[in-house]
Amino acid sequence: MRVLYFAQASDVTGCREEDWKVDRDLTLEEFWAEALRRHPALAELAGQSRVASGMRYVTDNQYLDRLEEAAIIPPVSGG
Repeated sequence: MRVLYFAQASDVTGCREEDWKVDRDLTLEEFWAEALRRHPALAELAGQSRVASGMRYVTDNQYLDRLEEAAIIPPVSGG
């Protein structure tokens, strides 16, 4: 699974993207657990960020397809 980090998520992880080796699709909860295991600093963004997979936002009762890109998208503000 390729994971993309946008805005502040990229800042706290120190990367814009990375590949995760996963052997099955992940629930949103499992995805966040893995993200926080890899990058504990994401904890400050986890409660306010959205996760997208396959060009759609993922909700609690959906799975992230391990063959699709997943993205962590922190809140943004316009100006």
